[in-house]
Amino acid sequence: MKNGNLIIFMAGILLILNGYEIYSRFGSLFYPSPFNYSATAATARFYTSLDDAILIAGAFLMGLAIYRAIKRRYTLPVLNHFYPILAIYTVILAIAGGMIHIMPSGYHYPHYVSFFYGLPMFTPDFLAYYSHIIGVYIYPFQVISLIAAAIIGSAIFSYSLRGLKLKKATPMSIIGAVGVCPACATGTFFGIIIGASPFLSNVYLDQIYGSTLNELAISMVSIALMLGVFIYMIRNYRIVFQRQ
Repeated sequence: MKNGNLIIFMAGILLILNGYEIYSRFGSLFYPSPFNYSATAATARFYTSLDDAILIAGAFLMGLAIYRAIKRRYTLPVLNHFYPILAIYTVILAIAGGMIHIMPSGYHYPHYVSFFYGLPMFTPDFLAYYSHIIGVYIYPFQVISLIAAAIIGSAIFSYSLRGLKLKKATPMSIIGAVGVCPACATGTFFGIIIGASPFLSNVYLDQIYGSTLNELAISMVSIALMLGVFIYMIRNYRIVFQRQ
């Protein structure tokens, strides 16, 4: 990264660290008090929204810096069928990553739930549920992860189609789903891979997904791995500066 991109990247990291520090030091303000709910709920919503905005801005700056660095280093060819692939792949990730549930079972009446305060990037959240039809569950971190995984994964598939090397792209569907929601993707893919052993599945879930921090780390590693595969695939398009 050149100086400008490095500054943008570091500014994003600082924003994320500041958002984490705000929640660490003032975590009690993110939740209303039962003794004065109406007043403290407004405070909780304010701090949750403020911290969400700080963390989202930090993630945006980091993504922008990485995008600028890639464009500066590589001459990216035209991606054939990128937008149709992006649309299809986004829907697949939304389903595999737990944002959209097809034919859910449970209550036999429409169900709506939303929370506007709590853990930053996991609130506000929204759940819309129609039994045996569809269910939608959305929160900020999941949306950002979906956007990142869908864009990178679709670019990988588009490059793979240029040489029909889909063996490199197919595993990205699993990795991308893990990036959106590790626990949800585990239920979709991991159970199929080792589904013959429920004991192993339970042990895996207990050890890996025991905390929100673990899920965040796994999501970021998954998306970083996808980005690494993408950069590896475009390595031959590197810009070479010749001395005059």
